[in-house]
Amino acid sequence: MLALFRIFTLLALSALALAIPTPTKSSTLFNRTVSGAAGANCGKNTFTATEVEAAAAAAASHAAAGSQIGKNKYPHRFNNREGFEFQSNCNPPFLEFPIFNSKVYAGGSPGPDRVFIPRFRVQLINPTGLTGVITHTGASGNGFLQCEAS
Repeated sequence: MLALFRIFTLLALSALALAIPTPTKSSTLFNRTVSGAAGANCGKNTFTATEVEAAAAAAASHAAAGSQIGKNKYPHRFNNREGFEFQSNCNPPFLEFPIFNSKVYAGGSPGPDRVFIPRFRVQLINPTGLTGVITHTGASGNGFLQCEAS
C-alpha cells in the first residue's frame, strides 16, 4: 500500500514538472507579426494585403532563424541602387524576399516581384515591419520599380 502511494506521489510530481512551461529562446530582432500592409499593383501582378503581409512575415521569420532559401538565398540584402525614397521611419539596411499570389515563396524561381523589410526591428516607429513592394517588371536591366499601393 505504501509502495502504491509512493508511485502515485511520484507520478503526480512528474506530471506537475511536465506541465510547467519551459521558456524558449526567441529572437527579439524579428519577433513580430506583420500587419497593416496595403495591397500592391506590380506590373501585371496584383497582390492583396494578406499576400504582402505573408511574404513580409516569411522574410522576417527566415531572417530571425538565420536561414535563406532558393538559389539566390532569400531573404538577402536590398541595396536600393535605384534610390527609392521611403517613409522617414524606414531606414536601411533592407532585406528583399519574393512575393507571389496565393502562396509564400519556398524556393525555386523567385519571379519578378519582391517585398522588402528593414533588417532591424524598430517596433514603435514601424510596427508592421514592412517597407515596400518592388518589381523587376518594366525596369531596365536587373533594376526594380516601386509597385503602386492598391
